[in-house]
Amino acid sequence: MARERKKPEEPNELRWLTTYSDVVTLLMAFFVMLYAISQVDQTKFQLFVSGLADPFDNPAVSEGLLNSGTGFVGADMGDGTAEVESFGAPALLDGLPSIEMLEEEEPLDDHDPNSNIDEEEGSDEGVDDDPGAGGTEDLVSTDEQLVEVRDAIQLALEDAGLAGAVDFELTSRGLVIAIATDHVLFSSGSAEFGADGDAIVAAIAPTLSTFENDVLVEGHTDTVPLDSFGYDNWNLSADRALAVLKALAKWEGINPARLVATGYGEYRPRESNETDEGKAANRRVELVVVVDRGELNG
Repeated sequence: MARERKKPEEPNELRWLTTYSDVVTLLMAFFVMLYAISQVDQTKFQLFVSGLADPFDNPAVSEGLLNSGTGFVGADMGDGTAEVESFGAPALLDGLPSIEMLEEEEPLDDHDPNSNIDEEEGSDEGVDDDPGAGGTEDLVSTDEQLVEVRDAIQLALEDAGLAGAVDFELTSRGLVIAIATDHVLFSSGSAEFGADGDAIVAAIAPTLSTFENDVLVEGHTDTVPLDSFGYDNWNLSADRALAVLKALAKWEGINPARLVATGYGEYRPRESNETDEGKAANRRVELVVVVDRGELNG
C-alpha cells in the first residue's frame, strides 16, 4: 500500500519575525554587555588584576605595562635596557589607586556632624554668642543722651546763625526737633527748599549720623485752605516731609532705612489756629529721634 504523501506546508508570511526577534535579542544583550563593562569599579578591578599576578607570574599585571620592551612574549624585559625601542605606551594602571591606598582610605561622610568639629571649635574664638550683642551701642536710649543730641544740634545751628528757627522738646517718643517752614525751610505754600533749607539740614544731619535711632520726619500745616486742582494741605505737609527726608538720606552715615516721612496736614497743631502767631507755629516740619525703634508712629 502506497504511503500517503504529506501535504505541503502552507507558506507562512510571518516566519521572518522569528529571525528578527533573535537579532533584536542579541543586540539587546550586546548593548547590555557594553554598558556593564563601561561601569568599572576601581576597587574590584584592582583586586581582579592583582589576583592575576600569581597564577600568570607576570609582574606587568601589578606594575603596569613596562615603559620599555617590545611588548612581545619572550622579549627581554629584565632591566628595561633592551635594544628594541619601546613604543612608549602608557601604563595600564596609571591613574588607578593602589590596593594599599584603597584599604587605608576611609570614606568621608559629607554630612558627618563630627567631621568639622575642630574647625568649628576653632572658629568660635572671638565670636559673640549673642548675635544681637553690640548692635545697641549706637542707639540713643536715655534722656541724658537725648539732651546731648539736642545740645550738639543747637550748637551747630548757632554756628550757622539759624538757632532761632528750631525748637526742641523731650517727649515720650524721644527728642522732637521742630523747624519752622515759613521762609526758612520752604517758601510759602511750596515744598521747594527756601534760602536756609539746605543750611538747616546741613547743620542737623551730622549729629543724626552719629547714632542709629529711627528718625520720623513729620510735616504739618495750618488750617488755611489750600486747594489747587486737588492739591491740599495733606499733600503739602507730606511733600515737605519727603523733601527733608531725601535731603537727610543724602548724608553719609544716615541709613535711609532709618527715615520715615509722614504728612499730618492741619490735624496735629501745636498752637491755636485762631491767631497768626499760632498758625505760624503750626506750619512746621518735625524731626523725631525715636527712643524705641519699634515705636515709629507713636
